Amino acid sequence: MLLNIINRFSTSTTSSFSDIIICGGGMVGTTMACALAKMPCLSDKSITLIEAFPQQNFVPSKSYSNRVSAISPFSKNLLERLGIWKNIKRYQEVHNMKIWGLYPESLLNIDNKENGKVAYIVENSDIIQAVTNEIQTVSNLRVLYKKNVSTVNLQNSPLSLPQIILDDGSEHQCSLLIGADGVNSKVRKAMDINYLTWDYNQMGVVATLEMSERESNNTAWQRFLPEGPIALLPLSNNFSSLVWSTTKTNARNLLNMPNENFVEAVNTSLSKQYNTSDVVKAANETVHTILNTIGLPKTKKTLEQPPNIIDIVNGSRAAFPLGFGHSVQYAISNVILIGDAAHRVHPLAGQGVNLGFQDVDSLVQVLSDAVRNGREIGDIEDLTKYESFCQQNNVPVMTFIELIHRIYTSERGAIQALGDICLQIANAYDPVKTQINKRALFSRSN
Repeated sequence: MLLNIINRFSTSTTSSFSDIIICGGGMVGTTMACALAKMPCLSDKSITLIEAFPQQNFVPSKSYSNRVSAISPFSKNLLERLGIWKNIKRYQEVHNMKIWGLYPESLLNIDNKENGKVAYIVENSDIIQAVTNEIQTVSNLRVLYKKNVSTVNLQNSPLSLPQIILDDGSEHQCSLLIGADGVNSKVRKAMDINYLTWDYNQMGVVATLEMSERESNNTAWQRFLPEGPIALLPLSNNFSSLVWSTTKTNARNLLNMPNENFVEAVNTSLSKQYNTSDVVKAANETVHTILNTIGLPKTKKTLEQPPNIIDIVNGSRAAFPLGFGHSVQYAISNVILIGDAAHRVHPLAGQGVNLGFQDVDSLVQVLSDAVRNGREIGDIEDLTKYESFCQQNNVPVMTFIELIHRIYTSERGAIQALGDICLQIANAYDPVKTQINKRALFSRSN
């Protein structure tokens, strides 16, 4: 408390003090700012969000953005509690997800028996606009738009509190600094902590696709291929969003080929039949025998035909690099990491933003408990609790995603077949399927 009072009444004309500073906006950082500003126990605290981009004014058009997120039921519940979800203009419910590998026997069908919704596909720009609209209703939050962080000082600032210097030369100090500044986080680098990272040597190709007419388009489709997974996420009855993880060479080819060739390449990747080797045949027969022996149903041998793509929206193709990253620590005294600054995963399970939203929810709970018990914001004991809780949730999910990626991109056919076998077993055994749903694909559901 004494440190806060001293900084609030500092005579410096070039430095300002906020109780909490969030570096980095985006979906996770802006939601974090909204959540903190709406906490009753923090109503007398000053909160500052530093956002590198200008304030967004997203106006929905007939064309969908090529960057979308699969929002889990847990994340939707968080956005509803914060008053954000009501501002989202359009989204598509996903009632089930069909996942398969090289062979049709490997079908895994995921659904949510609790509320019938597996996920909600929302354009990223719509989420950011929805949060932007909501933060305008709170009074203890200021947003510094079009500001870049030039220096993060965690060692030599007065009273050893975090200090941020922006590109305009202004200095900002706080009791709690939250790094939400993405995979190249300056906050994380200033913390001088170990960060595990590697490049997948892949690109994620995205596009908006027009589908053949169907009564409803509420199924997400994902197939694991040797070069990486390809997924279709429903946007409406006539449109879906493509996320295709592939080699950098193939990604460049996909970006440059004519529309009709691109459409053909997508349809072929979803429907191509692979020759079943003797090893795979023997493995499938063994799995079927085991399932019958223990009284579990065999996986369906025929996969429902994925929707046919008939066109691509002009200008919707793009690509982004894929990599893994995980900070060994999320917290030091007065500083924490959230979202991609703390963890980066392969998009094969659509969990990047959902893990970030769970960070937001976890920090809100930890800070609420800290304030109720009279502790200072930024106390390392509380931040360590946040770190422990988040890593217990994040690490198993990240490990599962990494394992699946490694299996299906292996150059050994027997290892790829192992992935298909695992899908068959998971589809036949409901407890395993339930855990994949809750823990690995769509995160916590309540």
